Parts: sequence; structure tokens; C-alpha cells
Amino acid sequence: FLFSFQIYFDFSGYSDIARGIAKLYGIDLMINFNQPYFAVSPSDFWRRWHISLSTWLRDYLYIPLGGNKNGNFKTNINLMTTMLLGGLWHGASWNFVFWGGLHGFYLIIYKMFPLRKYLAKKSVLAYIQRLINIILIYILVLFTWIPFRTQDFKTTWEFINRIIFWTGSVDLGEVILIIFLFLVLIILDLPALITKDHLYLLRIPKWLFSAILIIITMGIVITMFFHHDTVRPFIYFQF
Repeated sequence: FLFSFQIYFDFSGYSDIARGIAKLYGIDLMINFNQPYFAVSPSDFWRRWHISLSTWLRDYLYIPLGGNKNGNFKTNINLMTTMLLGGLWHGASWNFVFWGGLHGFYLIIYKMFPLRKYLAKKSVLAYIQRLINIILIYILVLFTWIPFRTQDFKTTWEFINRIIFWTGSVDLGEVILIIFLFLVLIILDLPALITKDHLYLLRIPKWLFSAILIIITMGIVITMFFHHDTVRPFIYFQF
């Protein structure tokens, strides 16, 4: 859970900084994140996460391989090939192959057995179904972060085994931090998702903006309290 927040805030913030600096020089870079943890399907996740990479993989790998034009079997092969190569883009490691393979598997399974279409728009049942889909996709994405975070393939399997047969104790401090980060994510991303406006913070009342700023500042202070003696470079600098 904590790594899912770390990599998202790290990479999304890092991308926004890059876009902001480019804007100062009159260069418009594309939006790279669009509330990915509110995705309702595996394909929707890749329309929202690392958009620059996912569009490149689509345009220069998936479509040239044939895309979805040659039947279901060939489409599934193209999907898996694209995601495996997307994993290898991050590095020559079995962990990244496994990471890409998991995402490829999700995309294929969803294509074969799509989640049900939403019921009448704006109905209570439709909102409930959408929430269930969001939770399901987030859990699936959590598992893909395991090989992305661990050092090697052996550690990945050990980690998964310990999750399935977990016998540990609960760290109350970490639980509180996870809940707090969920609240920050909801406060920052949900309004942007609903309004489809990434700059909505500039248009809200000043008192509300101040309250959000205080909450974010609290999050920074809490994070510094847990990692006050560690300097952590941007995760994606290594790529």
C-alpha cells in the first residue's frame, strides 16, 4: 500500500515538475497521469498511468504488431508482447518481465471477460458498481507493484507467499499513515476526476485551498518524521 502511494506521488509529482519547467520555456508536455487509482478496468488504468509510455507502446508496438485487427488470439499475443516489452523497457530483469506479464494478463482477461457495463448513469447501483471496479483494479495493480519494488524474482515470490500466508502483526502507525494518504489521494484526485479539471485547486475558495494545503503539509511532516534521516531520489530517475 505504502509503495503504491510512494511511486504515484513520486512519479506524478516529478512529471508535473517537468511539465511546469518546460512550460516556463514555452514547451507544452503532455499530461502523464490522470487519476490512475480511480481506473475502472486494466485498459482504463493504462489510459491514466504513465500516459507518455503507454501511448508510445500503443503507437509503436501494439498497432504495428497488428493491434486488434487479426482476431482475438493474435490480439492477445500482441497485448502480451507489448506489455512484456514495456516491462523490459524498465530494465533487463525478470522482475520487470513479471510486472509486464501481469499487466498483459490483466488486459487479456478483461478483454475476454469484461466487467459489466454500468447501469443507468447516475443511479446508486451504477456508483456502487463503479466503486467496486475501482477497488478491484487497485488491488490488482497493488500486486504488480510487488515485482516493481523487490530486488529480485526470488524476493518477489517470497513477498507474495508472505502476503498469502501472512502471520505478522499490525503496525498502527503504518495503518494511520495509509489511511491519511488515502484521504490525501481522495482530496486531490477525486475532484479532478469529477470535474475533469487538473487545475481545479486554482478555482476553489481560498479557505478551502488553505485547508487542503494544511492537510498536505501535515502529510509532508508525517513522512519526514518516518524518514527524516534518509534522502530518497525520484524513483524514475533510474529509468
